[in-house]
Amino acid sequence: MKTDLPVPAGFEVIATGAGCLVASSRHVQALRDGRFDDPVRWESELDGVEAAAGRGGTARVELASGVGLRVKQMRRGGLAGPLWRDRFAGTGRLLDNLHVPLVAAERGVPTAAPVALLLREGPPGFYRGWVAVEEIRDARDLISRLRSGDGPAPEELASAIELVRRMHEAGIEHRDLNLGNLLVRPGADRPEAFIIDLDRARVHDGPLPFRLRRRGIRRLERSYVKTTGNRGGEVAWHRLYAAGDPELVRRLERGRWVGRVGILLHGLSWRR
Repeated sequence: MKTDLPVPAGFEVIATGAGCLVASSRHVQALRDGRFDDPVRWESELDGVEAAAGRGGTARVELASGVGLRVKQMRRGGLAGPLWRDRFAGTGRLLDNLHVPLVAAERGVPTAAPVALLLREGPPGFYRGWVAVEEIRDARDLISRLRSGDGPAPEELASAIELVRRMHEAGIEHRDLNLGNLLVRPGADRPEAFIIDLDRARVHDGPLPFRLRRRGIRRLERSYVKTTGNRGGEVAWHRLYAAGDPELVRRLERGRWVGRVGILLHGLSWRR
């Protein structure tokens, strides 16, 4: 395959037979020493990893340099999943898994730093991809926190939803926003929050319009209900997001029945 790809600054493209490894210059040698230019290595790490939300799970790997990574194979969800589960037309969406997190970080949105992307072509014009990002140490996602014995503290939820609003203000549209993609960890004064899995995310020139913000909050509500079975948590999410802005709360709560209907319809396909 061609190697003149539009990769971010600070990344190198290394031809690997039927594909290429796009790697952060800081980690090229450690990745090659660890055989991450070969899909067999990635598959061996991911073997037996439980899928997450239909699009594959992640595995933890530590490079010889001591850097911890989270690795995964890119997979489709939704209706296209069963047809072309791990094949993507062109390289654009796969390369965005390097570009978008870097843009988000530049705009002040804490996320996992991309490290590498392995591409393999086949059939012609279609690609498989494996992605590695730096591990955010000591962080846990909100689904894990909700399922733990004590659950997330109010400060953890506040930090996470505050980050969602900051992300929206920064013009980043996370199109798979759910509680599994929000991480929290202890901080010096208050919990730190991070957002991950920016696959399919879109970068806007300015803050997101209200309809996209509301769509994101409804996704969080749906994820909360799916995780806990509690259908009464909508107002809390709105108020956390509004951060003391009563007019924004009112706007978010208008048409709440639409969100509730959406939860009911999605609930028909949830596994019991």
